[in-house]
Amino acid sequence: MQQLQPLASKRGELRVRRQLVEAMIFEGLINYEETRLDQWTSIFTLIGQTYTFRCEGRRMAFDRIRIKGDHIFLISKDETIQEATFEELVDELLTSRQDKVRLLKELHLTSNLCDWNDRHLQMPMSRRNSSYEELESEIIEGHPYHPCFKSRTGFTIDDHIDYGPEGKQSFTLQWVAVRRSYVRIAVLEKEEDFWKRELGHLLWDDLLSKLARFNGIFEDYTFLPVHPWQWRTMKQELAELIEQKDFIPLNVKGDYYRATQSVRTLWNSSHPQKAQLKCSMNMVNTSSLRKLHAHAVCAAPHISAWLKQVLQSDAYLQKTVIVLEEYAGIIFEPHATKHSSKLEGQLGTIWRESVRVYMKEEEEAVPFTVLMMMELDGRSFIDDWLCRYGTEAWIKRLIEVSVIPIWHLLVAHGIAVEAHAQNMILLHENGWPTRVVLRDFHDSIEYTEEFIADRNLIPDFGMIHDRFKDAPTDDYYWMSSIEALRELAMDTLFVFHLSELSNLLEEQYGYKEIRFWNQIKDGIQKHFERFPSFHTRNEQLQYTSTPIYVESLLKKKLQNKEEGNFRHIVNNALAQANEKGKS
Repeated sequence: MQQLQPLASKRGELRVRRQLVEAMIFEGLINYEETRLDQWTSIFTLIGQTYTFRCEGRRMAFDRIRIKGDHIFLISKDETIQEATFEELVDELLTSRQDKVRLLKELHLTSNLCDWNDRHLQMPMSRRNSSYEELESEIIEGHPYHPCFKSRTGFTIDDHIDYGPEGKQSFTLQWVAVRRSYVRIAVLEKEEDFWKRELGHLLWDDLLSKLARFNGIFEDYTFLPVHPWQWRTMKQELAELIEQKDFIPLNVKGDYYRATQSVRTLWNSSHPQKAQLKCSMNMVNTSSLRKLHAHAVCAAPHISAWLKQVLQSDAYLQKTVIVLEEYAGIIFEPHATKHSSKLEGQLGTIWRESVRVYMKEEEEAVPFTVLMMMELDGRSFIDDWLCRYGTEAWIKRLIEVSVIPIWHLLVAHGIAVEAHAQNMILLHENGWPTRVVLRDFHDSIEYTEEFIADRNLIPDFGMIHDRFKDAPTDDYYWMSSIEALRELAMDTLFVFHLSELSNLLEEQYGYKEIRFWNQIKDGIQKHFERFPSFHTRNEQLQYTSTPIYVESLLKKKLQNKEEGNFRHIVNNALAQANEKGKS
């Protein structure tokens, strides 16, 4: 078999291609054969309708595939080998030309943005001393699994510089007055009090004064901050609303904001202790169009209030978990006959507490996404912490602080949260974990009627928004099975989150993945020895069963749907830890 040298290629393209192939194998989107060479390496031969591909890799926790190096070869009929391209791989995933073009565009956007970052960003040799807010800009790696981790459809390079987190640019928001008959307001207090506290009297008075120049009054209009990129790109769709004075742009300058890792969530760079704003953006990143749903915006404050009540009722959670409340939301809801349906979900904002409200003087905060990162100095971000406290002791503490409280919330109260790395913040003192911070609940918590501990605390969703009235199970927050809760919790916290840390620990420190997952399994078991009344509920989740279902993120992307049953079966690392622990 003739071996050809791989084509000279850009680092971003190599990474995107690697993650695409890892997901194809993991989700079973192409037929493949796995040939074990030794305990460290397998040859994966992907057998498509048109092409055959080959790469070296390893199957890790939860069957996650980790390709070694960047070589993914296409094997031609005459046994020659060349580097596989995006186009050849996508040909095996999709049949429709339109779908192929859509996916290829996002893959190329992602690789181009990575390469731009490599050429133009001056990254520090180490991010270990960066503040929490600066880390939101300096964690440029993006999603470690999804191949479209920086697609940002609609963004130009200038937009990336001005509004991407990596650019570190501050900007003000476009304030508009919106006619009340076309807006949903979710504020659990007197609205005027909310605005005065949120804006301060100067900006509040300025907004009222500017509104009055258009003969508008607060009784007829409320205010809405809009992301400046969204405002600029939607000018054409908004022209008629502005002409009819349903929307009134107001020339005021408020606080300055900067983008976080999620791009559409902004932190207040003028006053970091003030609320972060999650804004609608007509942009696809990873799997989703980053707009906001009106029913979720309306539900956000009620869900946050519910979670706060649950935490306050539980002495253990009170000490271990912080919930960043999404305490207000406002969204324009287009009239069915008067406005374009394209405006649905495109103009809305959610206010969320800053982590600085809760930090003690001696505590520091880091996004969980940074815990599994390597620094330019060749060491992991957490290397100093592991050396200072010992790897096993630090992992044990991290599990106690971050995993156990989330599992306790599920077992004791029947509430599953979407605890992926971007939704979690770690508080620590000199690297020693102290508390976990959870956020982003407006469309990502689940419960079942049979497993919820206190039904009286559940918000009356039917009263919050018409969309919830008589809605079937599995469409919103209420699920039809306990298995759905287990799947959400384990998918987000284990399969696509802590598996990255367990992989780092094995690759960089020789700390076996099986040992890491044994620590998690043992941590859960020991916790419920302290709370024996929850033992039966914990067993109901069957979290050590094998195999288990997990979400198919790439398949969901291929079908271009945000809702649906996209799942596949994998071996459960907790079950394997259980079995090896017995042997």
